Formats: sequence, C-alpha cells, structure tokens
Amino acid sequence: MSTDRIPGTDPAPTPVERTAGGLLGVAVGDALGATLEFMTPEAIAERHGVHREITGGGSFRWRPGQGTDDTDLTWAVARSYLDGPWSLDRVAGAFLEWYHGSPRDIGGTTARALARLDRTGDPITSGETGDRSCGNGSLMRCIPTALVRADPEVRRRELREISAVTHAHPLCLDSCVAYGEIVAALLEGAEPDQAIEAAASLPLRARVLEALAVDPDTPPERLSTSGFVIDSLRCAVWALGQDAELEEILVTLVNRGDDTDTTGAIAGGLLGVARGVDAIPSRWLERLEYLGPLTGAAVKLTRPDL
Repeated sequence: MSTDRIPGTDPAPTPVERTAGGLLGVAVGDALGATLEFMTPEAIAERHGVHREITGGGSFRWRPGQGTDDTDLTWAVARSYLDGPWSLDRVAGAFLEWYHGSPRDIGGTTARALARLDRTGDPITSGETGDRSCGNGSLMRCIPTALVRADPEVRRRELREISAVTHAHPLCLDSCVAYGEIVAALLEGAEPDQAIEAAASLPLRARVLEALAVDPDTPPERLSTSGFVIDSLRCAVWALGQDAELEEILVTLVNRGDDTDTTGAIAGGLLGVARGVDAIPSRWLERLEYLGPLTGAAVKLTRPDL
C-alpha cells in the first residue's frame, strides 16, 4: 500500500487518504514505539541498534501490532462519533468500558480520573487539574474530533471537553486544541507551515505557543520525549516540519526513548494527515491489529464537505 509519499513529490492525498493516514498514523507510531517504552537512547542502541520494525514486546510484552492505551482510546473516541449522535456521555462510557477491561498500560492521571468518573458518573468533573497532571494522555487520543468536526467552535469545544474527562489542566486543553487546529488545516489541504500558523494564531497559553514554534532544524537529540504534554506536542510539530520519509521521522523519534509509544502516536497522527495513508510503510500497516476497524472508520468519518 505504501509509496512513502513525501510532500511535493506525489499528488496530494485525498480526504479519505488523509483521514485514514491520521488514524493509522497514531496506531503505527504507537505500535512501533511500544517496544521501547521507558528505555534510554543508549539502552535502545545497545539492545536493538536502530529499532524500525513493529515487533511487540517491551515492558508490557505487547503482541506485534497490538494497540496500547494510545490506540485503544483513540478508537474509543472514534467510536463515539461512529455510534450515533455524539455526546460527552458516550465518550465517557467508551472510556469506562476500556477501563473496566483492566488495561495493562494506563497513565496515573487517566487512572485516577476514570476511577472518579466510575464513582460519580460525571465526565465534567472527573478530570485532573493539578500541576502534576499535565501528561499527554488526552493529546494522544484527540485526532478523531479534529478529523470529524468542520466547525471550528464545535471542534475546539469538543476537544476541550474530551480532554477534560481525564486531563483538565489548561495546558492539556490548549494542546489538544492546537493539535486539532493543525489536523483540521492539513485535512483541508494546508501546507504544514500554514497549518502550524493556523494553530499559533489562536489564544493559547505561552508554553503551547512555544511548542508550536519549535525550529524544525532542532537536532532530535535535543527533543524531550517525556510524557509531558508540551514535550509531545513539540515533537509532533517538529516531525511535521521534516522533509524525510514518514518512516524515518518516526524511527528517529521513538529511538529517543522514554514515552516512545505516545510520542510516536501523536507525531504519527500529524504525519499521517499531512502525507496520507500511502506514506505509511505497508509492512507496518499489515501488522496492526486495528487495521480493519480504523480503515473502515476512516471511510465513515471523512467529512463530506471535503
């Protein structure tokens, strides 16, 4: 399926190809990075050389191509748009269904928020707001909203509402809005720099704007791939500014170690929308357990106005 499309070398992707690229870009970045989660670059190099295949394993002994919490919760959000009239309660229900399945990998902020949601049934007050709750756990799952919602006000409101079910800190809310603005602009055919500028024109907090302003010439070893939401947003915007093939960009990021699955997922989503699904290596796609559901969802979720 892959042509490893680089901007400027092939016809522009169709809206369906961009939507599929976004959803499947999350999944391949997640599955590629899952093997290396919590490792240092030095440990990765010693054990794997340069890790570039979807092999499973890692700290949680994933099956090759299995979705971690990143893809699981992206699928949960996507389902909330597929299954009928959208509501925040529908999203919350999908999150709780996943939570009750005792997922092997769940972030602390997400776990505490979903435990609270389970007790109260209120998705508006369940999210964490403290300064130690600025993780990337809502950014990793926000792409379906950006793909589906054409109306900017509706899109930004739902991005904030869905984030706040678990991650209600202002930096998380603004990061999801910024990411969503980039995705929406790319979906409508904007060039990467134009899409980033569209996000940077919004009234966002200074740290989010700083992440959007990352220099694409920054050496990858100077990028932090931690679970901090600003670090993840910065890595994704950096990835969007690279001229290399999608494969090489994601391989570079996940080999930086630390929160590899989520860094890969968030960057993979942006690259997938920008480049289209044909830019994703077919050998990666073929390993994904979510390949069928996400491909089918892309057709159903593609905006009819595009």
